[in-house]
Amino acid sequence: MSVLTKAKHEDLKETFEEEYDHYKGKRRCTDDSADGDLSDSSTDDLDSPPPAKIVAVSEEVDRTKPMTNAEKMMAKMGYKEGKGLGKQKQGMVEPVALSTQRGRVGLGHEISKAVGRDFTETWDETKEDKSIEEYVVWLTACPESTRDWVVDNLEGSEWIQIGEKKTTLDDETEFCDGEILRTMIKSKEVFNVIPDRDLREARARANPYETIGGAFFQNRAAMKVANMDKVFDWLLSMETEDKLLNKNPLKSDRPTNNCDRETPLFYFADVCAGPGGFSEYMLWRKAFYNAKGFGFTLKGKDDFKLGKFTASSAYYFEPYYGKHGDGDVMNPENIDSLEDFIMKGTNDMGVDLMMADGGFSVEGQETIQEILSKRLYLCQLLVSLCIVKEGGVFFCKLFDIFTPFSAGLIYLMYIAYDQVTLHKPHTSRPANSERYIVCKGLRKNYSDAIRDYLKRVNIQLDEFAKSKSSRDVISVVPVETMRNDETFTTYLTEHNERLAIRQSTYLQKYLSYARNSSLIDKDQATLRDDCLKYWLVPNKTLDRRERGAERQQIDPDQYFGRFTRKFYGREDFNARLPPFTANLLTERMIKELKYAEYSLNILSNRASTQPELLISTGDAVFVWKKHWERLENNLMRIPDRTVLLVERATTYKLVDKHLDTVAANGLVRILDAAVINGDDVSGLLYSKRMEAAKKFCQALKLVVPQVRLGWGQHERYIVPPQLVTAELFQFDQLAEVRRRFSRLRHSGEEILVFEENGHLLMCKAFRVARLLKESWKMGWSCSRHMTYAFCPQRADLGSFFEPQWEE
Repeated sequence: MSVLTKAKHEDLKETFEEEYDHYKGKRRCTDDSADGDLSDSSTDDLDSPPPAKIVAVSEEVDRTKPMTNAEKMMAKMGYKEGKGLGKQKQGMVEPVALSTQRGRVGLGHEISKAVGRDFTETWDETKEDKSIEEYVVWLTACPESTRDWVVDNLEGSEWIQIGEKKTTLDDETEFCDGEILRTMIKSKEVFNVIPDRDLREARARANPYETIGGAFFQNRAAMKVANMDKVFDWLLSMETEDKLLNKNPLKSDRPTNNCDRETPLFYFADVCAGPGGFSEYMLWRKAFYNAKGFGFTLKGKDDFKLGKFTASSAYYFEPYYGKHGDGDVMNPENIDSLEDFIMKGTNDMGVDLMMADGGFSVEGQETIQEILSKRLYLCQLLVSLCIVKEGGVFFCKLFDIFTPFSAGLIYLMYIAYDQVTLHKPHTSRPANSERYIVCKGLRKNYSDAIRDYLKRVNIQLDEFAKSKSSRDVISVVPVETMRNDETFTTYLTEHNERLAIRQSTYLQKYLSYARNSSLIDKDQATLRDDCLKYWLVPNKTLDRRERGAERQQIDPDQYFGRFTRKFYGREDFNARLPPFTANLLTERMIKELKYAEYSLNILSNRASTQPELLISTGDAVFVWKKHWERLENNLMRIPDRTVLLVERATTYKLVDKHLDTVAANGLVRILDAAVINGDDVSGLLYSKRMEAAKKFCQALKLVVPQVRLGWGQHERYIVPPQLVTAELFQFDQLAEVRRRFSRLRHSGEEILVFEENGHLLMCKAFRVARLLKESWKMGWSCSRHMTYAFCPQRADLGSFFEPQWEE
């Protein structure tokens, strides 16, 4: 093949040389020399212009320098310096300008007129304020008397003002200076004619914070939360720097430590936020199994992309799409069903944090984005009043807030929460209208009335939308009421003007960078490194190939070996433990508290059926049954880096004193835990290991016990087995255990059934586990009223009370 290629190239070269020589010969041939041979004198004659012309030029041109060929040609055409060609000297005098054509758009296209190429364009960077740190300006808390007065006025619908739909923002000067507003709108209009590709390309070079991107998360949205979390002093994740660095060190070679193992589960909701960058960050920041998320977004192409959660496990996140199954947050019935769903999933407490990032394309209508988004604003704020718990936190993406309608919504949040602020983080592109409202400390005694009021407003808007009416809700709080609150009005006006000026500045910068494609912001790399360090986010990027390599199937023996402190073989897994007999309780030494040395679990399988060792590697779940048996991870829903001792149990229901099977192997009961999603709990007391496992199960529990797999025509739903912890008893609780049992006849034999975690199970055996090593005994301290451990063979070690056992 290489020989043929070389021969082809030589053939093409030879053909080119022949044609080129022929072309040169034709150029040299004249009427006076038919054979093509020219003497030196004839060549000079050809190169020289007519004598008359030479004289004319020599009168005006300095002959100290010989004329160039170009000057000779121009002289032939009658050119005189400083004058144009033509009979009337009307020709162009200035040099032909560089082309301002943009790409392949047609000649005369609007973009070439508005944003023509200009490689001399420059940008004055002194107009910008590039910083790492950001400062939050909180709106002063609303007085209690004002809150009471506003809530009293919301009982009726007198404050709902109806009018004609607005189609422009030019006249909205109540909360912004008119000149500043018009300048910003005019700056936006230039980009109506610029193709998205050109705008994105200019933005990538002009935005000083653009290269931050999504870091190692699936998209940029995750970094917005990381940015704001730090700026608001970890208000969103409710962390401290010491704890979060313990759980997620900045350097990968540092060990991780789950210091939140014993804290309550953190609940959050992610509304209108597909594909899920907000949730991915929050699960990563809380780390391990310390958080549970609920999602609500439009179903379809903008749905949550759970398969792209790389920084954390998507199993701690449960999407929901409302009563109508479409995820439309503006549907009143969907809002009500979402409220019920969240309350069921949080034991009627509500979430600690709600995040909202709703938005839709307004291509060609950027100047009225606020008007188009008004109902989305309302519904996101309304949902927060429905699902955030007392004292909880809420933040939501907004755009412009110039109209009385938008300002009224902000005012109602000012009443419902302890404090609110409007803030635009660095990760929000400076040339757009995006900003976030952050609210802390929900006040249920005020928010419930506002919630009911906004529900009535949404129903009114829904009626207008369905009837395609030209009427609209113009405001939800009288302008006069807001105007009389000078603190609120001043804050909102200053915020709007500050952001409008900054937005106009960066729109002008984008315009300059669109004209001159050689311009680039040279601070991008430095700002990226400094910002990530300041936000306490590791400076790394998402490598899809690395992610794929991590998810390759791993040998379960090798994977198990990562977490063990000694070498294990398969014979260790198959080894039987010594049987438990009554003598172990009766044969005791003085001061020994024998029954406290053992724990007790009820088993739903026969004693001959050993509990199973379960390992989750991320791509699969394996259980040991004298060999490794692989289970489908999508069905099991157990995060990676997990090692458990489990029993798979069948659940039943009682129908007319008879047992009916609900789900065969529908329950996975944890009997012990060694590693839970990377958290090594093997060194903890058995009771603490089980408490950690219980929190793990709580984070994985589904409100709706089914999972969707696939999309479109391939969509299907499965019911995964529920993961629960087996209840733990001690021998001095045997009387209580007996009271839990009910005696029934099933399949011709008498059986005992018991209820655990809301499921009805059969009792087939007991599992007894020793809490201490064989050489250690347990006693009771009368002076301290607590148990202690001692080793009869090592009296020099003394006694260890329960808080010291882990050490």
